[in-house]
Amino acid sequence: MKINIQRNGDEVVVALNGELDTVTTAQMGEELNRIIEMASNQLIIDCKDLEYISSSGLRFFMQLKRHSEQLNGTVTLINMNQDVKEVFRISGFHHIFNF
Repeated sequence: MKINIQRNGDEVVVALNGELDTVTTAQMGEELNRIIEMASNQLIIDCKDLEYISSSGLRFFMQLKRHSEQLNGTVTLINMNQDVKEVFRISGFHHIFNF
């Protein structure tokens, strides 16, 4: 899993590349802290190159959302492939996140 984080004014754009599963999510604690430190009003997660997501990956998204909401911010997911979108739909997360 590779993450690219960029700040564009009031937006923080996080581009995910690879698989977000139990192993990679466990390794992402430092990245999560970096994203939270940079958090602004709008956090955009670009999922264009996210190939797979497990329940651990969904938990990662929930942590981002929780921290963003504590700062009165929003999390928007963009460029999601059909397989990842289906995981969000089946889990009910499509009702929680902005797409």
